[in-house]
Amino acid sequence: MEGRKTHEELRAELISKAAADDSFRTGLLEDPKAAIKEALNLDLPESVTVHVHEETALAAHVVLPPSSGLTETDLEGITAGHTPEGDLYEDYSNVVHDHGGTG
Repeated sequence: MEGRKTHEELRAELISKAAADDSFRTGLLEDPKAAIKEALNLDLPESVTVHVHEETALAAHVVLPPSSGLTETDLEGITAGHTPEGDLYEDYSNVVHDHGGTG
């Protein structure tokens, strides 16, 4: 699965892009799926919900893992974007990235 990003790699890319691009950051906060589609040409399935929160000095966010009886193998698959409904990032390997370099 060369070229496929893990959940953490995708998350890091989104955070990096949001830090460098105020317009993307605003879009990510207002409509995460639309911002991800526009920036990365990545269509997330309808069944996937994306929540984006901005931390402040007075607000912190903790993300807990699923509490179901998932095995470590199940969790690894989900982290890699594999779900019973299909791969979350199935089209991601075809994305060409432009990181805003000059020239």
